[in-house]
Amino acid sequence: MESKRGKNHDLLEFRAWLNDAMPKHTQMHKVQVGGTNGKGSTIAWLNAFLQASGCRTGVFTSPHLIRHNERIKVNDTPISDADWERIYDQYADFFERHQFTMFEMDVWMALAYFLEQKVDIALMEVGMGGRLDATTALDYDMTLITNVSMEHEEFLGDSIEQITYEKSGIFKPGVVALTTETKPASQKVMELVAGYMKTPLGFVEMPYTVQDGTISFVFEDERYEFPLPLYQLSNCALALEAMVQLGYPLTPPMIREAIDHFQWPGRFTIIRQEPLLLVDGAHNIDGIRALTKSMHHFKGQIFFAAMKDKHIHHMLEILETLGDPITLVHMPYERASQMDIPGYPVIEEDAMMAQLKQTDQPACVCGSLYLAGDVLRTFSDFEKK
Repeated sequence: MESKRGKNHDLLEFRAWLNDAMPKHTQMHKVQVGGTNGKGSTIAWLNAFLQASGCRTGVFTSPHLIRHNERIKVNDTPISDADWERIYDQYADFFERHQFTMFEMDVWMALAYFLEQKVDIALMEVGMGGRLDATTALDYDMTLITNVSMEHEEFLGDSIEQITYEKSGIFKPGVVALTTETKPASQKVMELVAGYMKTPLGFVEMPYTVQDGTISFVFEDERYEFPLPLYQLSNCALALEAMVQLGYPLTPPMIREAIDHFQWPGRFTIIRQEPLLLVDGAHNIDGIRALTKSMHHFKGQIFFAAMKDKHIHHMLEILETLGDPITLVHMPYERASQMDIPGYPVIEEDAMMAQLKQTDQPACVCGSLYLAGDVLRTFSDFEKK
C-alpha cells in the first residue's frame, strides 16, 4: 500500500461514507482519547483495565514506532499483514477515488477490522488536534483529554487557549468528557466548550504521596504503590475514572495487576538494565519536563533529537537541569532538525546506535518518537543476533 497525503475531508462527509459502508459501526462501544501528551499511555491503561474486566478490546493509535500494523490491535495483537492487505484491497478503489489521507485510511480500516473481530469496545486515539480529526466523525460513549500544551502551532493556533479549543472539539452533546488538565486557562476554555455543547465535563485529580522514593495513591479507599514514572500517574488516574464512569467492574487485584505489568513502548522504556538504556519519546516541552521529573537519579549520557517544528532550545534548557552531558542526534528524516546548535556535539543516528551498543555507561534517548522507534527496532534486531 502506498503512503499518500490526500486531502482531509469534511467530518460529516466522512461519517456519511462510514455509515453507508459499515452501518454497524454506530453500535460499537467506543472511547476517544485526545490531548497533547499521554494519549497512547492512557489508552494502554484503559485497555489493560478493560481486558482485566473481561472485554475484548480494539485499539487504534498513531504514530507507530516500528511497524504500521501497530496502529490497529485487538487484545494487544496487531492486525496481520494478510488482514491489512485484505481490508485495504476491499476499499482501495474508494480510497483512491476520494483521495483519502493515510490517517483517514487507518481510521476506516481500524473500524472495519474491529467490526470483523467483534470487539466489545474500541479505543480511538486522536491524530492531531481534535475538532477536525477523522476520529471525531464517530459516536462515542466517552471522550477523554489528557492534557494540553503548545504543539503544532501552525495548525492548531499559537496560544494555549486556541489549542485547547481545537482539542475540546471532540466534546459531544450528552457524552461524558473527562480530563486531567490542570492549567486554569485550558480548564476555562474546556468549560466554555462543554457548556455550549451540553457536555458533562469532569476534571480528574489523583492525590499522591512519596515516601522513600515510592509513589503511592488511594483509589476507592484502597492504597496502591506506583513504581512507574510520576507522569504516568495522571494517565492511570484518567483511565481509572473512565472505568468508573463507563460502569465496568474494577477490583483492587485487577488494578495492581495492571500497574505491575504496565508498558507502553517508547515511553520511559528500559531497553537494557546494565548498562541502563532508557528510551522516551517525549517530544515537546511538557513531555520533556515530565520526563526529567522521573530522572533525578539518572547519571549518564543523554542523546536528544527533534523535528524542525519543535521548541528545541526550550527542551534543551529543561534537559540541562539534570546536569548530564547532552549529545544532539541528526535523524535521517526530511522533517528532522539538523541539530546544529552551538555548544553541543552532534552525531548522526547511525553513530549513536553504534555507541549505544558498545558503551558501558547509562544512556537516555529522547526528543522524538521517530528516534524512539528506531532505537527499539535496532535493539530488537541487535539482541536477536
